[in-house]
Order: sequence, then C-alpha cells, then structure tokens
Amino acid sequence: MAATGSADGTVLFAVSSLARKLDPGARPFSTANADAAAAWGRSEFEQAVTLDPDFGTAWAYWIVQATQSGKPEMGEALAERALARASLRAPLNKAQIQLSLALLRKDEPARIAALTELAKLAPNDTSSILGLAEIEQLHRRFSAAADLYRRILAINPADGTALNGLGYTQGENGDLDAAKKTLEQYGQKPEQDNNALDSLGEVHFMNGRFAEAEKYFTQVSMRDPTFLGGAPLMKAAYAHWLGGDLPGADALLRKYLDVRAKQNDSLVIWRDAAWLYSTGRRDQALAMLEKAPPDQAANMERQRSVWRGEVHPPEDLDQLRKLFESTNPAVDGLARTLYAAALARAGKTGEARELVKIWPLPESAGDPMLQSLLYPRFLEMRKTLGVK
Repeated sequence: MAATGSADGTVLFAVSSLARKLDPGARPFSTANADAAAAWGRSEFEQAVTLDPDFGTAWAYWIVQATQSGKPEMGEALAERALARASLRAPLNKAQIQLSLALLRKDEPARIAALTELAKLAPNDTSSILGLAEIEQLHRRFSAAADLYRRILAINPADGTALNGLGYTQGENGDLDAAKKTLEQYGQKPEQDNNALDSLGEVHFMNGRFAEAEKYFTQVSMRDPTFLGGAPLMKAAYAHWLGGDLPGADALLRKYLDVRAKQNDSLVIWRDAAWLYSTGRRDQALAMLEKAPPDQAANMERQRSVWRGEVHPPEDLDQLRKLFESTNPAVDGLARTLYAAALARAGKTGEARELVKIWPLPESAGDPMLQSLLYPRFLEMRKTLGVK
C-alpha cells in the first residue's frame, strides 16, 4: 500500500481528486460534464461531444470508432472538426487526434510530429516511442532507432517487441555482437525461443555469416519443422548455398518443400522452380514450371515471361528510391537491389555499393513473380561494384 485517501462529490470530481493525491501532476479528465462522461462511457460519442463540444477524449474515441467501422472519410471529417476547436481539451487528446488524422491522410511528417508530442506528454506510454522507433528504423537511421528502443526498455524491460526491434536494428547497422546479445535475451521470454532463433539466423544472414545463420535456422526447424510454414528451412538452404555448397543446399530445400507439401501448399512446384532460377539454373526452372497444375497456368506464364526477359522489373531511379525508402529493411532485398542497380546506371556507384554490403533475406516484399531475380541481380551487383 503506497497511500490511502478519500474524496467526496461526483464521480468525476472524486476520481480527479484522488488522482492528484497519488500524483500532483495528474491531468484532469477532459470533461467536467457528468452527462457527457456518462454518454462517453456508453460509447455514445456523438451525444458526448454534443453535451461538451470540447470533450477531447470523446472526439478521439469517435474518430477511432468511425475508422475501425470502415468509414475513414468520416473519421477524417471528425478529426478536422475536433481540431478546429481552439478550446479542445486536453493537449494529450489533441495529439491523439492529430495522430489519427495523420494516419488517415498518410501524412508522414504529421505522424512524426504527433508521435513526438505524445511521447512528450505521456513519457511512460511506450506506444508512441515504439512508433517513432519504427519510423527511424524504416528510414535506416539505425542508431536513432536503437536509442528509442532502449528508451522503451528502460521503462519496461519486459517489452518483447522493443527487444526484437532493437536486435534487428543492431543487426541492420552491422553491430552483430550487440544484436546477438539482444536477441538471445529476447529468446528467454516465454514462447519466443523459436522466434528469437529465427531472428538470430536473419541478422547473421544479413551480415554474411552464412554458417552461423544456417545453424540458427536449422535449430528452429529441428524444434518445429512447421514454424512460419517451414521458412527457416528455406532460409537455411539459401545460407548453405551462399556458403558454397549447392548440392547440400538442394537437400535442405527438398526438406522445406516436403514440409510445404504436407501443408497442402499448391505452390510447391513454383517454389521449386524459383529456387532453381535463383541458384542459376534457368533452363531447369523453366522446365519445372511445366509441371504446375492447370489452374496455375496464368501465373506460370507470367513467371516464364519474367525469366525470358519479356517482363522487366521497374528501372526508374526515383520510383525505386521511393519504393526502397518505404520498405522495411528486413524485407527490402528486391527493392534495395533494384535501386542499387539504378544508382549504378546513373553513375552513383558509391551509393550503390553501400546498398549491397548487407545481404538481403530470401523473403522480400513485393511482386512474388520477381523474387527469383533477387540473388542473380544482387550477386551481379556485388561483382560489378567490387564488393567482397
């Protein structure tokens, strides 16, 4: 028991009074109108703001309700109405509404400003700090992202999302020793041991430590062959191949395909063909596509067109820059490789060289029909740019 106290009066007055006794800096609730508060409590948000037009909490809840009900235009209009009120209470609610509006408008600068304000107004609420950390990580400002993840962990050392995010950020920044320590700590959390091993495999893969990456991926697969649909086995196969042993990698890939087949994956033949193409066996890959079921004919024909050079990935430098900058670094392999190639064509070889120092993971965001171009293009770029 830290303290005791009592207060008389309405519920709103009593709760606010008790809050101030526990914390002299406690903020008052954003309405003193008992009827408006009661309407808010019944989720009658329109009634609540009718009774008190400056009731920020009710406005914030109403905006969320509209957005989650599939009415983003209504949510945006409500946010604009609320923010038009100069007397809107309180600063925290105003920042929450500004964040909702920024998300609805996909306005990144406004989102950053709102999250920054929320982190200032509620310094122990880690959700806004997490949002800022993820933005810094997306923009490859890894040191800044790491500092924000550490700030979360200082508030809540048990925050698994922050631990995992910090580990990836450290790995993406090339600090493999720190990433290993962080992710091993993450693996000690309940039910996160497999996920931590997979993450350890990925950060080692990114840094070209293929033997260690394969070890972690294999450990996950031995513990649970179906984890993430068998993806660790597939990543182990790529690590083994890049480590210099294609026949051994083929054997690992077969195990992955067996797992997928047992899960009734209709794309097993396509996955097999994509592996063949990725590892330099174009003719065998094309022949493999002939075995695909008839209902996959359209996709298989498009894949053939890509491999024959009849369908080209994007090459515009500005378009690829935007794609790269909006893709999570953990899955940016294809976007990063295509952007590096565009930079090299534009004579910006120094920038291109930096982009191909970190190895891309096998699973990348983007068009699945283009994924098998990743490693042939990436390996070619490293050779052309003299990256070892």
